[in-house]
Amino acid sequence: MESTRPARALFLGFAMASSCLALVALDQWTKSLAETRLAGRGIVRLAGDFVVLVFARNKGAFLSLGSGLSPTLRGFLLVALPAAVLSCLGWALVAQGRRGSGKASAPPMGGRAGMVAAVLVLSGGAGNLFDRIAYGEVRDFLNFRIGWLRTGIMNLADLYILAALVVVVVALARSRAGTKGTKNDERPPASG
Repeated sequence: MESTRPARALFLGFAMASSCLALVALDQWTKSLAETRLAGRGIVRLAGDFVVLVFARNKGAFLSLGSGLSPTLRGFLLVALPAAVLSCLGWALVAQGRRGSGKASAPPMGGRAGMVAAVLVLSGGAGNLFDRIAYGEVRDFLNFRIGWLRTGIMNLADLYILAALVVVVVALARSRAGTKGTKNDERPPASG
């Protein structure tokens, strides 16, 4: 069984890298399509008013935060820093794959949920980082209405990161639910 661990880690690494590349390619394709079809067209409403398509360029981060910063500071905060963080995350995934995980006591985010979340974060971060390097800004085109709330204008890469957050929250909630059941089972019976 020990001899299959390197092969499994190699396959898993290949699957994760392929998934990241496919998701980044999909993000870039949708951004290019939005730029071609939506730029200058105004607002396109879909499904009533649930989804709004509108092309926008964003020099800042989420909700245009930091768009008014100097180009040097913006370059550091929105290009150099995210590139370093994504590199560290990618390196950590490679290192984890080399060690292999087969321990029953693995942390809740070390399993499938952690890998899915990592692929989503890497893909989303890389998609937006590519835009910042290639175009100096991020191309956004999606806006959603959820009840009375309307989101900012975003793109597929942003949705990947949001999906990663949902995966993490669900995995942690399941882990806590499992831990609570274990703690109750381990308590000694009350004397009485």
